[in-house]
Parts: sequence; structure tokens; C-alpha cells
Amino acid sequence: MLIGIAAGGICFWACTVLKRRFKYDDSLDVFGVHGIGGATGTLLCGVFAAASVSVSADAPAGLPGLLEGNPAQLLTQLYGVIVTAAWCGAATFGLLRLVGFLVPLRASTEDEIAGLDISLHDEALQ
Repeated sequence: MLIGIAAGGICFWACTVLKRRFKYDDSLDVFGVHGIGGATGTLLCGVFAAASVSVSADAPAGLPGLLEGNPAQLLTQLYGVIVTAAWCGAATFGLLRLVGFLVPLRASTEDEIAGLDISLHDEALQ
């Protein structure tokens, strides 16, 4: 419950304040919700992990989190967030370069002003 409340508040902040401050183009708020929210939830799992519910073949006694005295779990979660962010950043950069080589990545200013339904799809209101 606490993870959801915290992640919800941080996602809202990322989609409103952070996006305006850094002026990045994310009309669907994918980064603010999935990027920031996912990282928040992943890190907080390292805080609230409970040994009693994380028993597995690799850890028969369970893996506690920071609140149960295991800061190493939070560091493991942080490592996962960093590796995932690096992989996603590199893959996104590569894919954007490839797509940008084949087709334009943005519509022209004139097309945006006219409306993309009209300029790209020739769909006018009737």
C-alpha cells in the first residue's frame, strides 16, 4: 500500500513538474509513469522486502529488505534500476537513430498547426 501511494505521488510529480522543468516531449507520460514509477517501485521493494514472503530455493530463509536490516537488498535493487535504465537508454537511442534514418521522427510545424488528422491522414470533420 505504501509503495503504491509513494509511486503514485512521484509519478504525478514526474508528469507535471519534472516534464515542465526539463521540457521533454512525452505526450503520453510514458517516462513519468513507467520509468519513474517503475524505478520507485523497484527501489521501495528493496526497502520493504520481507524475509517471510520471499522464501525460494536460492534463499530458503528468505531475503529481508532494508527495514528488516538488510541494506544489501536495496543496493541490489538500485543496481537493477541502473542497468535497466542504461539498457533502455542505449536501445532507445539506437532505435531512434535507425527510425530517424528511414523516416522523419517529428511532423512539421505546419502539419502540427493544421492538425495531424488532416495533414497526415486527410481526415476532415464532416
